[in-house]
Amino acid sequence: MALDNKKQIRNEVNYILGVDGGGTKTLARLINLATKAQWQIASGPSSLSNDFDGAMDVLNALIDDLIEQAGCQSHEVVAAFGLAGAGNNDVVAKLQQTFAHRFNTLTICCDAQTSAYGANNGSEVVVVALGTGSVGMRLQLNEQGGLTQYLVGGWGFLIGDEGGGAKLGYHSVQALVEEFQHFGSAKSKLTQAVATFINANSNPKGSGEITRQVIASWLASAKPIDFSQLSPLVTKYQSGCSVAKKIMAAHVASVESLIKDTRADTTLPVVLLGGLAQSTQMLLSATTQRLLISPKGDALDGACLLANIAVKKC
Repeated sequence: MALDNKKQIRNEVNYILGVDGGGTKTLARLINLATKAQWQIASGPSSLSNDFDGAMDVLNALIDDLIEQAGCQSHEVVAAFGLAGAGNNDVVAKLQQTFAHRFNTLTICCDAQTSAYGANNGSEVVVVALGTGSVGMRLQLNEQGGLTQYLVGGWGFLIGDEGGGAKLGYHSVQALVEEFQHFGSAKSKLTQAVATFINANSNPKGSGEITRQVIASWLASAKPIDFSQLSPLVTKYQSGCSVAKKIMAAHVASVESLIKDTRADTTLPVVLLGGLAQSTQMLLSATTQRLLISPKGDALDGACLLANIAVKKC
């Protein structure tokens, strides 16, 4: 009877769903296993560590949208979610309890794992993802030939994420505060640009002059995604502003350290992924650049690969 039930469950699986959720955006792809037809949509952030309730809302809306587009039933779907903040087992258990009934099978893991599986089609590799946050993962074969996973970083904005876009923005605001306290205004090109951004978002009808109250008001409600919106300013001004150059140098050092810690004592190739990968790669040392290879896929591809693996285990 048990074998018949298992066969029936397997026969009901007609779709896989992969989700890649970070601090800035979420991507989801639904694939029909028989026809290979696929539907893909994007939405806002779904980082479990930054805003759990907001992540739930985003994921629910994405799932409903894709199921409706494909005209399928959720029990036909095997899903794999790769989400920022999924290193917290309590949070994952809460999410699993909420969503498990919606799918035939649901796998929830951190976005570093889906990034790693996508980067080299499920083969050994070191992946460092530089998005709103930062995280590294090493996929490595053990003595028995099984693929093991080693996670480095991914602690979230409050205590980690150096090398990510939110921390780049954070350090630029920190520089603004330091200049404001010393001079009473923004002096460097970078901090002047940051002040303009904060003024526009906190005081749209104001005089344009940055004040302590305006800064404090913005900081009171700022989330990692808000800080990450400032990261392009650091990249933009790094060549002509000593403050931006210093912040970018610290950013590069953090990425170098994350790569070193994730690679450990292996000889595995390294893949950089995420919105900051390209701009950061050219600033890395020549020694580190020689370790890099081009990605074969991304985190969404990795989520779909993990969903496919789960189908074979049904």
